[in-house]
Amino acid sequence: MLFSAFIVFIICICSGILTGLLGIGGGLIIVPMFMTVLPLFGVNCFSTHQIVAISTTCVFFNSATTSFFRRKEEHIEKSQLFWFSLFIVAGTVLGSYVSSFAPDKLIFWTYILVCLLSIYLLNKDIFIDLSNSVFKFVLYLIFSFIGVFSAIIGIGGAVFFATTLKCFINKDAKALLPSITFLVFVHATFAFLSKLALHEVVLPIIPIAVVASIIGSKIGIRISKNISPRTITLLMQLFLILGIVRVCFEVF
Repeated sequence: MLFSAFIVFIICICSGILTGLLGIGGGLIIVPMFMTVLPLFGVNCFSTHQIVAISTTCVFFNSATTSFFRRKEEHIEKSQLFWFSLFIVAGTVLGSYVSSFAPDKLIFWTYILVCLLSIYLLNKDIFIDLSNSVFKFVLYLIFSFIGVFSAIIGIGGAVFFATTLKCFINKDAKALLPSITFLVFVHATFAFLSKLALHEVVLPIIPIAVVASIIGSKIGIRISKNISPRTITLLMQLFLILGIVRVCFEVF
């Protein structure tokens, strides 16, 4: 049990580094690593439901810790953050409901298209000022859509937050990291509380996740401050590609 806790600790540190570096929750790597790395060390003590719950726990504490460390950095306008958060939560609730009957193939192909579009947009200098127009409700609907997707696919959507903010707020990905992390924290809080209410959270993992998130996020933030916005954008595109690969494995 001590050895398995150590492996969990290392995996949680890796996800914490990703949160500090890119603002993403780390769930994209946690589930595959638990399902592939742990068995290599003879650790098979977690069910699939527990692995998902552990991932949710790690993402929650990673994003909470990173948001705290970045609290004094520049965020987007507070009123925008509030409304984006509200629509993300609404989309997450809707996504949890839609996931029970939405066709898997439709979800799969839509996700692929959204990922490819995000990869393209991250490479372009596109700015559409909806914040000061009568069509600003479209921006809120986009964040609600991301919340829906996050709930259905099981991936936090941080890179989608980055893509959307980059196109509509007119800042590079590096400058948007504090706001992206906060939005991930909002989504992760709802997901974690849901798992907690369903008694799916593995309670002994919580202290491990807390310590790992503090260490990992500190490392990730330090690295992010020493690399260029272009590098951060390229890393986000890489994780979009990894997201496509993950979903392909699950479908095929």
